[in-house]
Amino acid sequence: MILRELSFRGTPLALVEQHHHVLLPWTRLARRTGRKYHAVILDHHTDVLPAFSRSGKQGIFRFGTDEEVLAELSFLRHDEHLDWALRAGVLESVRILSHEDFTPCAHPAMTVCRDGIWPDVQEILDGSDRARLAAEQVLESACLKRQIPEIPDPLILDIDLDCFLCERALQPRDPSYFLTLAERAELITVSLERDWVRCLRFRGETITAEALFERLLALG
Repeated sequence: MILRELSFRGTPLALVEQHHHVLLPWTRLARRTGRKYHAVILDHHTDVLPAFSRSGKQGIFRFGTDEEVLAELSFLRHDEHLDWALRAGVLESVRILSHEDFTPCAHPAMTVCRDGIWPDVQEILDGSDRARLAAEQVLESACLKRQIPEIPDPLILDIDLDCFLCERALQPRDPSYFLTLAERAELITVSLERDWVRCLRFRGETITAEALFERLLALG
């Protein structure tokens, strides 16, 4: 489930393939520290359904061992892990910075922030000039500060690489606030989501999830 473990700006970072796989490093952290965390998540779109909505499984919501988590994880898809983590007591709150917001939050401790720079969904899909300008700003300090005016503590910073729709998104002029978030976090998780990166990137872009990850690391 965990592809790589390394450090970014002095903070442990875990790389996974699919977004819901971050539940494994999250629960390991919570089990080790005994704390509940505030997750700040960068994601292209929301898919925050209640845990086990697709499988119909009766959830257990325990994370005492990796085996218990993996058993639950096998029945979760997409962003169902967020509701699971809140209900299990891994997370205290979730704040999702999203380009699109089309599913209601599954838990009262979730909030979605869609910055006003984003046009409507069809414009994003079409890759309009306005959408491209917005996509280039996702890691700019001014953009992040509007959506996260106060950094919660203790923090998990979670990045789904499909939030980067173009190569220039990983070339911010001022990444200082993003780097502060990274330094203040106790854990950073990154999901490759190769298929979604390929599907959602603007027409004409050739950037891959692996290349996005390497460019992200280069910011540190």
